[in-house]
Amino acid sequence: MDIRQLEIFVCVAERLNFTESAKHLYLTQSAVSLQIADLEKQLDVKLFVRNSHSVQLTEAGRFFLKEAKFIIAAAEEAIIKTRHIASGFAGTLKVGFLESHTKHFLPKLVKDFRSSYPKIKLILTQLNWGDLNLALERGELDVGLTMSASLQNTPRVVWQTLYHDVECFVMPNDHPLANQPQPDLAAIAQEPFVVLNREVAPFPYDFTLRLCANRGFTPNFVERPYLTETLLTLVESGEGIAILPFFTTKPYVSPNLRFIKLEGDDAQVEMVASWKRTNRNPAIPLFLNKARGAIQFFQNSMRLPDIPE
Repeated sequence: MDIRQLEIFVCVAERLNFTESAKHLYLTQSAVSLQIADLEKQLDVKLFVRNSHSVQLTEAGRFFLKEAKFIIAAAEEAIIKTRHIASGFAGTLKVGFLESHTKHFLPKLVKDFRSSYPKIKLILTQLNWGDLNLALERGELDVGLTMSASLQNTPRVVWQTLYHDVECFVMPNDHPLANQPQPDLAAIAQEPFVVLNREVAPFPYDFTLRLCANRGFTPNFVERPYLTETLLTLVESGEGIAILPFFTTKPYVSPNLRFIKLEGDDAQVEMVASWKRTNRNPAIPLFLNKARGAIQFFQNSMRLPDIPE
């Protein structure tokens, strides 16, 4: 028994005429009769009562007509859903993002994506740096929104750049060094620093150390909070200065904080969308396209000082 055989049965059952059904199906009448006879043999029941004047459904035939229509409809729906999933227009997309680095574009991205692809179930999970990388490698996420430099030790993960950013010294507006056109590294080296705890943010912690080492000093970490919001509060309170990326941080921080760009190629960073190399989820490129659109919207609406394209 196959779908085509069921379609033939339904056609005959609805018309109760083998000749008319054969014309509709573009088959010979004998071919239709053979298919019905084979179906009755498989079911071991009579579906039709036939004589020289009429064709009528048996009680079993009337019941089977309902079931056959249901099976055909279910098969058609399965085909449509499968094609939608293959084209990325249905299914599930699991996206992981960092605690603070996506606040300026993620709400618009999610809204635009869900509006364009309502049949794709979008699952969002906030993770710290280490857990996000691990989830990508384990295949627990389809897409991770993170920094490319944090993925250097994840060979099975690939990424696409969403935008470039630049690291900055961040300090209160009333800090003695806040109004210098160029940072006085000798003076900054004497300042206390606030950095995210390495337990939740190994890349920012090590990256801050490396940036400072490249400028000839080792930072004095006086606070190691677990959340970026806490870090910014501590900086604004005068507990210490920090090194943070401009574009990912500036849009939502207090206006009482001053950003001073670090010079040098090592201070350039990339925000990326990443995924496991073997992940073939067709919704990934759809999400990347919407991500670029959402980010372009903010780049057009925010003046970024000398951030490379």
